Amino acid sequence: MEQTALACYLSTVVAVGNCMAEVCPSVGAMYRDRLLKLPRRLGFDATPQALRQSQDAVETDLVEYSRTASAWITAGSSHAAMLLEHLRETEETLAASADLQRAFLEDLADHIGTAAEVDSEADLRVGFKRYAAGLRAYSRRALTEKLATIEDLRRRREEIDAWLAEATTSNFTDLETGLLNRSAAERRIATQIAKRRAFCVILVGWTEAGSEHPRLKDSGTAPIMKDLAERLAATIRPYDVVFRWSEDKLMTIFEASEAEIAARAQQIGGWLGDGMCTVEIGGETLAVKTHANVTVLEHLAEQSDAQLIARMEAVSLCGAAR
Repeated sequence: MEQTALACYLSTVVAVGNCMAEVCPSVGAMYRDRLLKLPRRLGFDATPQALRQSQDAVETDLVEYSRTASAWITAGSSHAAMLLEHLRETEETLAASADLQRAFLEDLADHIGTAAEVDSEADLRVGFKRYAAGLRAYSRRALTEKLATIEDLRRRREEIDAWLAEATTSNFTDLETGLLNRSAAERRIATQIAKRRAFCVILVGWTEAGSEHPRLKDSGTAPIMKDLAERLAATIRPYDVVFRWSEDKLMTIFEASEAEIAARAQQIGGWLGDGMCTVEIGGETLAVKTHANVTVLEHLAEQSDAQLIARMEAVSLCGAAR
């Protein structure tokens, strides 16, 4: 009976993940990939505690997905409405321009017809100059209207391009390491705050120890961060997510108070501690000694995501100063 219930639960999770990707592919694919890993994880550890942890992870992903997908779709609807309004305005402008052009040409034809009956050469010259001035004025006005219309269309296109880019996989992923990036981390912080449960942000940074290669910081950061992320992932629950917060810092979240995880964070700092990472710089392979440090920041009551991020930035600046 328990195995049947577990199988049904996992099938539902997989179905939900696939639906997330189908409903909003550009946003849902990332969450689908995470949910599809649950059956394999629970296959090795289907204890009540593991099931509760998976439930929390699924609920968090669903909340975050709903907020992200809803915001993206709403923005798309807004862009579509604005584009339709702009097309309506363009249609009205073109119709008015066509009416103006027809009236101008009819007026010009009448004046030319009148001029054809004039015998005085001086009067003809005055008339031709007036017609030429009118044509130039009309030409300038037509050009101005066309340029304004083209500029409006270009601006709308850029807005829609930016909207489409917001939900691409690369917008969520750090291309150097394959980890979720800062944008994804900030979204997760906002999601955690919305859940109204105690949680702590865990920042894991590194400093090089022993290597003084002048190009290490510029060229060796990505492989070091990827190695550190793999080591960090091995020390936390399989449902916890590791993000690349900055050039030299990773982030994860523990849903507990600082007092509850203090000992655990200290253990993680000890396990990560000093390490060795191999990096390639300009064709040269270097064995770099690294030292990891762990910082715990508890979310304070009524604190906004921007305020928490500001605290995290302050920690990063202090680390850089050292």
